[in-house]
Amino acid sequence: MPHCAGRLHRPCPMKNLVVLHLESMSRQRLAAFAPVLPHTTRLLREAVVFENFFASATSTLMVVGYLFHGNDFEYDTSTEFEGMRPNRNNPNLFSILQERGYNSQLICLSGFHHIKPVELLSWAGGLPPVWGTNDFPTLFARFDELTDSAPFAIYVWNLITHIEHSLVLASRSNGLTDQIRRACSIADDAVGQIRAILERKGLLENTTIVLYGDHGDDPWTHGFKAGMTHGTEPYTDIIWTPLAIRDPGLAPRTVDGLARTIDIAPTCLALLGVDAKLPFPHSGVELLQGSADFAYSQNFTANQPDDAAKGISKAFSITDETYTLVASSRGLEMYAHRLDPGNHCNLLRLFALDATGCPRLLPQPNAVGHFKAGWLDNPSSAHDVASSFQRLRSALAARVEAKRAYIVSRGIEPVHALPRACFDSLSQEGRDAFYRRPAAPATAPVRMPAFDISYKPR
Repeated sequence: MPHCAGRLHRPCPMKNLVVLHLESMSRQRLAAFAPVLPHTTRLLREAVVFENFFASATSTLMVVGYLFHGNDFEYDTSTEFEGMRPNRNNPNLFSILQERGYNSQLICLSGFHHIKPVELLSWAGGLPPVWGTNDFPTLFARFDELTDSAPFAIYVWNLITHIEHSLVLASRSNGLTDQIRRACSIADDAVGQIRAILERKGLLENTTIVLYGDHGDDPWTHGFKAGMTHGTEPYTDIIWTPLAIRDPGLAPRTVDGLARTIDIAPTCLALLGVDAKLPFPHSGVELLQGSADFAYSQNFTANQPDDAAKGISKAFSITDETYTLVASSRGLEMYAHRLDPGNHCNLLRLFALDATGCPRLLPQPNAVGHFKAGWLDNPSSAHDVASSFQRLRSALAARVEAKRAYIVSRGIEPVHALPRACFDSLSQEGRDAFYRRPAAPATAPVRMPAFDISYKPR
């Protein structure tokens, strides 16, 4: 056990850990509702902020399992999302801490707790049961109680900002945007309350606080998807989320390197001074010692089929500092995520693959000056896309192949693994609409009723 400087015969108290799970919070949402997030903003100013943190999955349950176990292979053998259990390639972060003397707990606020309490299959390994409530004062009282006994490791999951749970605010909201804004404000107040409890009890400067977003929402900008907003394909607007670590030994700063969900567990262990190895070969890295070259994400398990009923394809993405490449049964898509964080323009619509599989910019004889300045008169743009495409495709194909091999190593047939041929074709979805106007409607347009100017909203 480490010793305090100047107090060589008295061991330092073990640092505590609090993980604050920002449900459905993307970087975009954090910026859009910044005025109602003062407590979160304050914590960010006091923390190491990872500007390029990407969620390792688009669904909460997958993200949480990846965080706990420090790798993104945990569910890949499963052919169904419902009921999937982690394979425990690494031990659960909170199980490791519990074995080292920590009081490990998961507390959750759910709008549906009175109907269906939260069950989390990735919270296992001898850990205490998930504790839940649908009442904020009760949540804070429970947190206050748990922090009476140190060292503690507490995971706080507040679901109010999930689009379904925010429905409890609908009756007092002016539309969906206001509903989400109010949910963000309430979640921010919870961040402030938890910080205040730690400060009041003199625990703040001996506690590592991790604040992270599990995923964002795609409000139907990439298709209806049966109405789903997340769990869909891993586009940047869903996977680019906040991560900040407030630690008494770390000076506040911004880190530009890539960071991933799977890196949180090894980083927490290092900050707490817990010498525990994560043996799985595809585990995350300790973020304060460097970053990975790429961030990977996925929406389904590697052995799960496309969901035709919802219009969702199983997809894997790879992200570097500039581009995101997405592979699915539709083929390949590529986005410049800094210029296009919503991933609305698939750059590969501007290219065709030559005989060597390298993208070549298509001629655009009717292009205006804006396009010429960006591409036709700027050969470095096309060269950068082509070289990055080759590098990203190779790395993502290797990652998907590693997942296929992992499934086989577990004695399971990879019946729904992504076909290798998907890396040899470009997605054609939306290409016609991108280049020309849609055909005239075959039927008469739907006419809206006359607007009643006497109507006054209440």
